[in-house]
Amino acid sequence: MSSLRDELTGVQTPKVSYTLLCPPGWTKVPPAALTDEGAIAVSLGAMKEAGRPDLVLQFRSMISRLKSALRERGVFEVYVAPEREPGAPMPAMLAVSPFVLPLGVTWNEALTRFAKGGAVEEATAEVELYVVRRRSEYRDESASVNTDELTFLAPVPGGDGRRALLFQYSVLSVDDENSAEMAKALLFIGEAIMSTFRWVAAA
Repeated sequence: MSSLRDELTGVQTPKVSYTLLCPPGWTKVPPAALTDEGAIAVSLGAMKEAGRPDLVLQFRSMISRLKSALRERGVFEVYVAPEREPGAPMPAMLAVSPFVLPLGVTWNEALTRFAKGGAVEEATAEVELYVVRRRSEYRDESASVNTDELTFLAPVPGGDGRRALLFQYSVLSVDDENSAEMAKALLFIGEAIMSTFRWVAAA
């Protein structure tokens, strides 16, 4: 069934979906699975057992911000890394959300805005796919957490040429040699996953 926008503009929205190949153990989940009480129970329990009510409050605040960010970005699917041990998944996640190019903005301009002064690269894939790399750090008196982020933008083929999907791949690490090595490996896995990205006709 066509949408009102399609009927008014005469442009048919292409019925396409996508496919990705993930390594064994990776799981596709709904966004709510990241922030519900069941998902955070193990982490909260460990903080409470350690006698760190301050961390419990910070963690709940972080989960609240994550929930808001997922909702605001319209994230509809999330891929999570396998667990190293029960209740402790590896610190990597791929979130998928829609994007519509604003009127009067070109794809080059949109990519420049995404990059925020950084470089925009053409990702290794068989379809049109761009990637922006970012690294940020959160530090307080007790810990430092690094976030490596790869944001992939995939323009949807056909239609009015203004739709895309955003794939945001995030890896967390701390100031520790083993954590840094794991982060490098997980970033490599993220790029490998996105190299398998393909468009397919929707059912």
